[in-house]
Amino acid sequence: MSTDHTRHVLRAAGELCKAMNDTVDEHMPDKLAGIVKTHSAIAVGTALVPIPIVDVAAAVANIWTMYARINSEVDIPFTKNALKSITLGIVTNLGAGLAAGAVLGTVAKFLPGLGTVGGTVVMGSTVYAVTLASSVIYMKALTKLVASKVNTNCEMTEKDLKAAIKETMKDKDLIKTVMDDAKAGYGDEKEKMNNNKKRKKKEAVPA
Repeated sequence: MSTDHTRHVLRAAGELCKAMNDTVDEHMPDKLAGIVKTHSAIAVGTALVPIPIVDVAAAVANIWTMYARINSEVDIPFTKNALKSITLGIVTNLGAGLAAGAVLGTVAKFLPGLGTVGGTVVMGSTVYAVTLASSVIYMKALTKLVASKVNTNCEMTEKDLKAAIKETMKDKDLIKTVMDDAKAGYGDEKEKMNNNKKRKKKEAVPA
C-alpha cells in the first residue's frame, strides 16, 4: 500500500500504534493497513450488487466490519451496535461525496443503456473512496481516544469515541484529500484486483 491514495491509511495506522506504545507489535501498522486494503477491495465488490439500496447497505456493513477487525487487532472492544451507530455517523457526515455517488450509482442501475455497468463504475469509485476515508477517520479518532486515556484507568466508552470522531471530522482538508486521492487511484486498484483474479483463475486450471 505505497500509492498516493493509500499512504494516508499507513500514516493513520502508524499514529494509532505509536499512541498505544508497547501494547502492539512492530508489524501492527502493516496489519491494520492490510485490513483496510481487504475491505476496500470488498467495497468495490459491493458496487456489483445489482439491487439498488442493497448495494449501499452492503457497503456500510463492510465498513463497520472493518472497524470491528481493527478493534480486535488493537484490543479496543466496542459492541456491534456501537460500531454500527458509529459507522452510520461517519458515512453520513462524509456528506456529498457518498450521497452523490450512491444516488447516481443506484439510479444508473435503473437506466436502460447505462444500467448495472454504469452504476458499478460510479458506485465503485465512490464506495472505495469512502471506505478508505472512513478507515483513516476511524483510526485517527482511536488515536485521539487512546492518547486522552493513556495516563488514566478510565474505560473507553462509545461516547468518548464519538466525541473523538466528531473532532477528527473537523479536518475537512484531510477528508477531501483522502477522498480525492482514493477516487483518482480507484482505476489502478481495480486493475490490480482484476489482474489478481485472472492470475488465480489461471493457477486454478489443472496443467
